[in-house]
Amino acid sequence: MKHGYLIAVLLVSLQISGLPDVFAQVPQTLDSVVVYLKHHTSKDTNYVRALNVMGRELHSGANPDYAKADSVLQVSEHIATQLQYGMGLAKAYTNRASIYYLTGRPQQALDYFQRALTAAENHKLNPRFICGAISNVAAALNKLHQYDKVVAMQLRSLRLQEQYNVQPRIATTYGGIGNAYRDLNKPREALSYYQQALALMHVEKNTSGMAIIENSIGVCYDGLEQYDKSLIYYKLALKHATEIEFALLQADILVNIGLALKLAKRPQEGLPFVERSLAIAQKQQNKESMANAYFNLGQIYEELKQYTPAEKHLKKALDLVTETGNKKKIADYTQGLADLYGGMKNFQQAYVFQLEKNKQIDSTTAVRTSAEVQRLVAQYKAEKKEQQIKLLHQQAQLREKELINKKLQTNGLLIGGVLLLLLGAAVSAWLLNRARLRRLEEAQRLRKQIAHDLHDEVGSTLSSISLLSGMVNSLIAQKRPESVERAVQKINSDARQILEAMDEIIWTINPGNDSLQRIALRLQEYAQPLMESKNIRFSFVTDPALYAVPISMEVRRSLYLIGKEAINNLIKYSEATEATVRFERKNNQLQVLIEDNGRGFDPAQPSQRTGQSSMKQRAEAMGGILKIHSSPGQGTRLQLVVGQ
Repeated sequence: MKHGYLIAVLLVSLQISGLPDVFAQVPQTLDSVVVYLKHHTSKDTNYVRALNVMGRELHSGANPDYAKADSVLQVSEHIATQLQYGMGLAKAYTNRASIYYLTGRPQQALDYFQRALTAAENHKLNPRFICGAISNVAAALNKLHQYDKVVAMQLRSLRLQEQYNVQPRIATTYGGIGNAYRDLNKPREALSYYQQALALMHVEKNTSGMAIIENSIGVCYDGLEQYDKSLIYYKLALKHATEIEFALLQADILVNIGLALKLAKRPQEGLPFVERSLAIAQKQQNKESMANAYFNLGQIYEELKQYTPAEKHLKKALDLVTETGNKKKIADYTQGLADLYGGMKNFQQAYVFQLEKNKQIDSTTAVRTSAEVQRLVAQYKAEKKEQQIKLLHQQAQLREKELINKKLQTNGLLIGGVLLLLLGAAVSAWLLNRARLRRLEEAQRLRKQIAHDLHDEVGSTLSSISLLSGMVNSLIAQKRPESVERAVQKINSDARQILEAMDEIIWTINPGNDSLQRIALRLQEYAQPLMESKNIRFSFVTDPALYAVPISMEVRRSLYLIGKEAINNLIKYSEATEATVRFERKNNQLQVLIEDNGRGFDPAQPSQRTGQSSMKQRAEAMGGILKIHSSPGQGTRLQLVVGQ
């Protein structure tokens, strides 16, 4: 499986270049900045800032002019050096690096990202900028397939963010670690980092970043062979990339949509997407993007058994990557031709290309790199644990000194201490027994809950399947095919219902899901495809401060069921075009808001919307309050407040 994630690892540079300007008089659009530069002749810091804006807009717009952008940024770099203007110099380096990155020159991109980092550190720029510059270096290293160094740099950025309490955290740091795991074919590990990155991108309202991360999440779901999910994320990414006119990212996403459809055994549907990608890449004159489109077109034609166009496109792809010197792609595309000739029974040519491919790659490199990435992440986690252990050890030493001092007191105090110790032991034993009793009660309550859920969710449905299965033979004997078909469809429907119910029960009792982040992610995964099916513009926002907040099984279950019921009602009855789910922390309380712009209803009147009383009962049972605000024609707003 070969994806075209040319832009999938890009780029903190866009985020850094877009940091708020403290000088309001410097415009932020290409036309206005050109006018500004004509009238602003003084070569001061504002002039440098304007040049940086111009260079950024020239290379990141719908019709990028990389040569002109690079020329403008060279002037900015020169003036910033003369003025010793650190921020201007760091931004000039960053924007030049992003040009080299986009035009397939990763080594030059790495060089200039490192210069930007050095300038930021030497001029003591703000910690957020420095952390972003570190992540930029990691992005270039990823392009050079140095994944262990990628993780080392991203963890360095993450440590600094924690040290200086950078808020919100920089999304692309998490995305960069996700990229390294994804490129090492570890999609499950990558997904957790990507989801954190995407949540932060939503908070920042960073549309380009959202598109990049959504595209990468799609690649991960392809790796897990969950093509329905990958297509959902690809289409979201394409929508966002189109909104900001990010042409090369659109080309990349279109290729991935085509590949996902091919892997889902729908190659004919995928063909026009890849052809659109090729047209964009040719317009941009980007050889790497063109090569990627040609390669995937060849793969689709091969799937369709159309070997002549497949061979033509794969050879074009190999010629283009040979020009760019991308060794990994050369190896991949050479293997693609070897596989094609094998399928065509042209074993002589297949052998030639297989030998050529074997010269291109060192298979042990990936294994060593993967191990190093795992070691670095484990080391980072171990450091945090060691700090906690060190603190506990210091506290234990302090307590030990206090005990020694007590032993040196008078006999009376010693006897009193012994008595207190015995009393403490007795109290501890009593507390331990009480804790054990509480755990037994909790275990018993959990067993009853599971039994109740299995009986309600599964028992009756299994009985229905059993009865229907018994009827099928009778219906076949009676030669009633339509009735047989209806019975089989009902069996399939009931079986899916059981699987969904079992999945929810298992998810509910799994202690690994005891966090608000897991609830939010599950609700988002549940809601997203439903919203897509109704063409509802949907946003799901989670306060990053809630990620590490633990939560009990009972509260987690109630939260999930309330959210699920509210989303179901929204989908069925609201006729909305926009909807939002928001998890927030206010006044040390959890607030969950579910809003839509639909037709609304009068909460005081009987409604076809179901489960309102049940939702309120669940909210009260976990110590929360559920409020429903709605009126005809004014949409609906559901607000759940739970104390923490």
